[in-house]
Amino acid sequence: MKLDKLNDWPSDKATKRLIYIGFIILWIVWPFFIYLSSIEIYPVTFLESQLSFSGSVIKSHFREMSAEDMRLYVIWQLVDITYDFAYILMFFGLSLFLARKFDEDSGWRKSGLLIALLGVIGAISDIIENILIIMMTTDPQGFPDIWAVAHSCFAVIKFTLWGINAVWIIWADLKLFKKDIITKKPFLGAICVVASHHWGTVLTVILVSLGLE
Repeated sequence: MKLDKLNDWPSDKATKRLIYIGFIILWIVWPFFIYLSSIEIYPVTFLESQLSFSGSVIKSHFREMSAEDMRLYVIWQLVDITYDFAYILMFFGLSLFLARKFDEDSGWRKSGLLIALLGVIGAISDIIENILIIMMTTDPQGFPDIWAVAHSCFAVIKFTLWGINAVWIIWADLKLFKKDIITKKPFLGAICVVASHHWGTVLTVILVSLGLE
């Protein structure tokens, strides 16, 4: 897809709809995510697991988990995949929404269109990571070590692209706010990206600010 096509596709109305649909999906799934986060399923932090790059390390974690823990862990991955679909809609829509506030030939517009795609790739990377985790749980002590390495690689891609996306959103919001192109609502929504500990909360706050322009 040529980036220029994103200047008018999807339409502004459709772009906002994407964000709203993502918002609805996010909050339907939210109670399940909160519940699974509140119980101790995995023996170490998810960051330690995601960045282990080691099949033997993941297998050692699985050895500490009961059958019920493994079942809940798989459910958690499925919930996370549902979240990713919400992220795809919201990251893509929000990045386009902000990018289109800049002049068409500006670097900000062009970078924003690229950022919109990077957010989608980041979410797809997380989906692949989750699928690999589910595959590993089918044979906790015998899965190929390369699956664990691949799962960590996709985690790095996810963190990198979503980080770039969040920084661009904040920076773009600051720029637009300074130029009085957007009001304080979207500006404050973007600043919440920094304060939030979870992408869902981040995008929800920004969504409220989109109420919109």
